Parts: sequence; C-alpha cells; structure tokens
Amino acid sequence: MRSTATDSPRRFTMLTLVLYWTSILSGLTIPWIATIAVDVAKHDQSLAGAVRQLSLHLFAPGYNLFIIAVMNAIPFLMFAVFLLFHLGLSPLDDHQLRRRRSAGVLLTVIGLIGFSLWTHVTTLWQADAQAALAYLFLPFLLLVLMPICYAFGRALSALAFR
Repeated sequence: MRSTATDSPRRFTMLTLVLYWTSILSGLTIPWIATIAVDVAKHDQSLAGAVRQLSLHLFAPGYNLFIIAVMNAIPFLMFAVFLLFHLGLSPLDDHQLRRRRSAGVLLTVIGLIGFSLWTHVTTLWQADAQAALAYLFLPFLLLVLMPICYAFGRALSALAFR
C-alpha cells in the first residue's frame, strides 16, 4: 500500500509545513473558537455577537482569554518544533519510515486538537471556579498525551504499512 502524500519529497515537505502551521494556529485559536461556539450554542448569541463579545473580553480584566490561549499554545508550539525536526530530518529515500513518522505526527496533531477542544468546551459549558482549574492542568496533560498519541500512530502505521 503506497501513500502518495509521503512518497514525493515535495508532498512530504508540504505535509510537514501544513502540520506545523496547523499545530501552531490551532493551539492559539482553540480557546477562542470554543468560546465563540459555547456562546452561540449555550447562550443563544448570534455568531457576530459572540465574536464581538470575544473581542471585548480578550484583554479585559477578569476574563484572561489571551493568557488562556497562550497557555494552551505552549504544548502545541513544542510539538510543532518536534514535528518540524522529526519529519524534516527523515531520510528521503526511506519511504516506510516517512510514512510511519507522518502517521504518528498526524495522529498526535488530531489527538491534541481534539483533547484541547473538548477540554475548553466542557470547561466553558460548566462555567464555575473548579472547572476553570482545567486551564492550569491542560498544558501538562497535553504534554503527557503527545508521546501516547505518537506511539499509537506509529503502531497503527506499522500495521498498515508493512
């Protein structure tokens, strides 16, 4: 089974860059997207009203939306640097290794985005002081989740790309 995304060096480079920027941008924007989604779904605001509310509260005292986004982005930035070196330094002639590394990195990006989005939405949905503690522990949980997702992705790719 041949994967066209990792066989061509040009496509592999594009995949690396797309995953790199997806990791960085999603780490920064997930808290804001979750805030807008909860405002629309739970608080019955329009999309424009939710975006306006976010822009008003982004740096307002007591809301800390910017600092929450920065705290969320730290593990994503660390993973982006890892994937840039991990995929960027893989040998171009070893297609099987490139496919396995790509699968591990791709599953890790999906796992980090999914877990972070789920945590932010459920924390905003509950909206109490104890739920807000999740923001303090989320970066550490994402750091623990990274090698688990990566190992799972590599194991799945080892079974799929024999």
